Amino acid sequence: MIPALKSSIIWRSFLVCLLSRPSQSFISTKLLPSERLKYFHNIQKRLQISCTRANSESSNIKLPNTYRALWADKAGSSFREVVVLREKEFPQISSDEVLIEVKYAGVNGGCETFRARGEHWFARNRESAVGFPLGAEGVGKVVQKGKDVAEVEVGDSVAFVGGAFSEYVVHKSESVVKVVPAANPEAVACRISGLTAYGAVLDAGRAAPRQTILITAAAGAAGSFAVQFAKQAGCNVIGTCSSKEKAQVLCKLGCDHIINYKTRNLDEFLRSKFPEGVDLVIEHVGGQMFRTAFSHLKPGGRLVLVGYISEVCVSLTVFFSYRNYFFHHTNQSCLAGKRYWEFKRYIFHQNCLFLQVFEQLGADSLKVLVDSKHFEGLENIADAVDHMLSGKTVGKVVVKIS
Repeated sequence: MIPALKSSIIWRSFLVCLLSRPSQSFISTKLLPSERLKYFHNIQKRLQISCTRANSESSNIKLPNTYRALWADKAGSSFREVVVLREKEFPQISSDEVLIEVKYAGVNGGCETFRARGEHWFARNRESAVGFPLGAEGVGKVVQKGKDVAEVEVGDSVAFVGGAFSEYVVHKSESVVKVVPAANPEAVACRISGLTAYGAVLDAGRAAPRQTILITAAAGAAGSFAVQFAKQAGCNVIGTCSSKEKAQVLCKLGCDHIINYKTRNLDEFLRSKFPEGVDLVIEHVGGQMFRTAFSHLKPGGRLVLVGYISEVCVSLTVFFSYRNYFFHHTNQSCLAGKRYWEFKRYIFHQNCLFLQVFEQLGADSLKVLVDSKHFEGLENIADAVDHMLSGKTVGKVVVKIS
């Protein structure tokens, strides 16, 4: 049973909801498009992104006749069940599109599981007559561009979201962002996990100095970013994990309190050390971890639900009861329905926000954790997805594509 609501709660599903009131370190969501574009180019300049390559370079890049991609003909019960390796012909790109040679792809447990099942924001996959591509975040090199594309040049390294489990992918130029110095595993980790954590802690969570923040699954891809952003904000950070090895990683990231929930009871720890509760929870796990964290919020505290990995592999009945309960019993009704989907699109396409994260990576002020298990080639992505869901990973699981 979920305890009586004593705190305002910010709901979101897997990708963090970004509220309209920004923190001082976060670009306002109310900026006019022209202002956002100006901000975007200012960050590009600070990163010293070069735009000097000649358009004629495309004629020097020789492409194969076909390429390979992971595809699903229909939704099923798991990624491994639906995945098919397909040989595909190159599409004709539109004037506002770019063709990207994929170098690395990230493995996103929730995205790939729900995409394969046709659940939540991927529900349309269950009705698809032609199937759907697989993969979320990726980085690669632009090998062709449409005649109206000005944002990137052939030869640029870029990050993107969608269709990453493929040797080549086509995207609108406005949805990709250049990365420096090259397309690498660290850039993959920043694209969704880093950006999500940045929004969860600094905008939706409104983290402030001397606040106490609980971050669950803190050694995961998004969790490890969240720990660092919370420490940068001057917060007292409690991180949960499931092993001694992960606890050592969290110690290096600067966690003030580290709870291995396999050997220590989180509820007892919070009751003893923080009897008044915590100011903010960044929640990635779901299930009992969610219930424990929620019960220890201070009055007026906030909980940002970023993920629910404990329920990805099992039933989501409890997840739906959470959602309905909050939507119908809080004053946060503005977060329901239509704006929920607006928030999801926002996290995917606000390239200027991604550059804020990537700028820290370029300045060596951010440590990006990439899981040590190596995967290479489209044939091994199903194994990489299973590994990501095993609970044994530290940081982002990345697959080398080419």
